[in-house]
Amino acid sequence: MSAVSSAVEPVTSLGFTADSIADDITYLERPSANDANVIYYVSGAIARSVVRGTRCDSCREALICTEALEPPEIDGSMDCTAFLDSINRGGLTCPSEYVFELAVHCWCIFEQIRGSQELMSQFLTAPHQRALFAKIVDRVSVPSSESTSFDIFDNVCTSGHDLKELLVHRFFNCVAKNLVKELTNKANAQGRQMKRCKIAKLQSDAPSQ
Repeated sequence: MSAVSSAVEPVTSLGFTADSIADDITYLERPSANDANVIYYVSGAIARSVVRGTRCDSCREALICTEALEPPEIDGSMDCTAFLDSINRGGLTCPSEYVFELAVHCWCIFEQIRGSQELMSQFLTAPHQRALFAKIVDRVSVPSSESTSFDIFDNVCTSGHDLKELLVHRFFNCVAKNLVKELTNKANAQGRQMKRCKIAKLQSDAPSQ
């Protein structure tokens, strides 16, 4: 196989997997008020991380809100900014509406994948999972029922930084840590259960005195 074909193949395979998973995501359920509060906090941290990395005034202007936001509405009415204000001691960052809505979109997609055994199996067995997640986000459109005054896929700051890519990658890093912890805990629990079963079997098979 030539160097060119070997370089192209992973991209093609990744795109095919992204298409397959995206096609099976038929409905994006909006987060509950509690989940949206957490997403709002996390999206602020992600925005701050991007700005620290790029050191770009244009990125800061696009991603961080320095003035009071109109409260985002989830499930009818819910003030995410109230949650941020209640835990803020000067170290938290208020995300722009763009950052928050993109984070909500990513969360909805990830929850769909995590909630489906088939999709999760496809996702976990694929290589380059962060790149795969970014491709899935690109392919899953925002529900028409969501009314925003901007396109969350409009993703480049005036200095040329790809904001959507930077945000999506950081979002995935956050949820991946929790997913790894969750899968590890499940594996450990299953391991302990199997060990108990083996011990119980050995005890039952042991000759009585």
